[in-house]
Amino acid sequence: MRILLPVLCLIFILSVQNVQGQYELAKDGFSVRGITMDYQFPFTEEINRFDFTAAMEVEYSRYLGKHFNLLLPLKLGKAKLPTDMMGNFNESGFVSLDALLQLQFFKETAFIVPSLHAGLGTTWEDFDEFGFQAPLGVGIDFRLGRHFYLTSKAEYRVGFEDLRNNIQAGIGFKFLFGDGPVELPPVPPVTDTDGDGIADIYDACPDVAGDSRFSGCPDTDGDNIADKDDECPEVAGVLAFKGCPDTDGDGIPDKDDECPEEAGTAANNGCPVRDADNDGVPDDQDQCPNEAGTAALNGCPDRDSDGIADKDDRCPNTPGSINMNGCPDSDGDGIADPDDRCPENAGPASNNGCPEITEEDKEVLEFATRSIEFRTGSASLRTTSYPILDQVVEILRRYPDYSVDINGHTDSQGGEDTNQALSERRAKSCYDYFLSKGISPSRMNFTGYGELRPIATNSTAAGREQNRRVEFDIFLKEN
Repeated sequence: MRILLPVLCLIFILSVQNVQGQYELAKDGFSVRGITMDYQFPFTEEINRFDFTAAMEVEYSRYLGKHFNLLLPLKLGKAKLPTDMMGNFNESGFVSLDALLQLQFFKETAFIVPSLHAGLGTTWEDFDEFGFQAPLGVGIDFRLGRHFYLTSKAEYRVGFEDLRNNIQAGIGFKFLFGDGPVELPPVPPVTDTDGDGIADIYDACPDVAGDSRFSGCPDTDGDNIADKDDECPEVAGVLAFKGCPDTDGDGIPDKDDECPEEAGTAANNGCPVRDADNDGVPDDQDQCPNEAGTAALNGCPDRDSDGIADKDDRCPNTPGSINMNGCPDSDGDGIADPDDRCPENAGPASNNGCPEITEEDKEVLEFATRSIEFRTGSASLRTTSYPILDQVVEILRRYPDYSVDINGHTDSQGGEDTNQALSERRAKSCYDYFLSKGISPSRMNFTGYGELRPIATNSTAAGREQNRRVEFDIFLKEN
């Protein structure tokens, strides 16, 4: 092995000028590798039991097809060969010769060329004992020059005799030889596919019969412009418009003229200037060409005269402002009337434009719930209840957009049906009182709940007194 590296270097120096890439034009290759082998690991299957020896390999390769090569490697060296199942071995000289089929993913310009190989090999141990082995392995070549490679190979060899399985690996150089003949493309026969008397190699339109004046191309519309250069090959035209006509003579070819029978202007796409709604604004500048408008609004109408065109006016029949998209804000609360549930009374956006019930008014309503009195076992209001009811009326007048639910409740004394009817009559008495004070019936509802919704225990007189009540719930109706 001491002479292996000098030998490899010498072969490289002598061969690098002549090697070629191993493809169809360079089919022969020669490789020299230093290899190492181990018969101990496959035999003992002990992962730490490696006992490598060195050898030398020379290999001839022959191109067989796009991805396949024939490999003929010859190895010479020494190996530590097992002699029995006890792990004993002797060191023997050996020679092996293999015949392998290589699957190679070769590309002439690739830096890395991977491969797989398998085949059959023969061995001579001590140059007198003959045997067979089946190699199966992988290889990777690295392109160092145009046709010169660093080559590596590893394989597992299955012995046909006991104790002869082994692993081998090697690295070296590969050189490819041969410079196959360069095949010139055949001279194509003279053909005339379209039969127009002009050979295809001179025919600009070889699949369509044509005229020699147009290099073999046809002129379907007879305007002396070949179809291949004619943007309107079915209609006779003029060269100035690439074979297209200009029927109305306005300088715009018919294919680009929206009004090919009427002379017009280029700015109007070949059509004459029109004003369909007779508002003095040409249709091409009129954003509302079918509705008479004003020039200030690009030809669009403004029915409410608020300076906002109807097409952009959310309230086209009611004057408004630009920041409200043409709608008014009657109560000046910053919410357009269509979005304002209380357009006549200012309120915050958080309450849909309606005024919010003040805490003072809420306290009045809460006080009224505790203070309305009726004659015992009756739905007749005591006169002492009138002042507090009048305060509720004033609240309803201050908040004209609000409605009120009047809910009557009783304690659990007496029958359930009796209590239900009594709660409804007491709620109705408050409803009638509000009605007499001018509150619209469309703003009021009354309901009796009897003893179903107590707010205190019915086991004590104080609790029963709290349960006998009329509640006033003021709210905004949904639109």
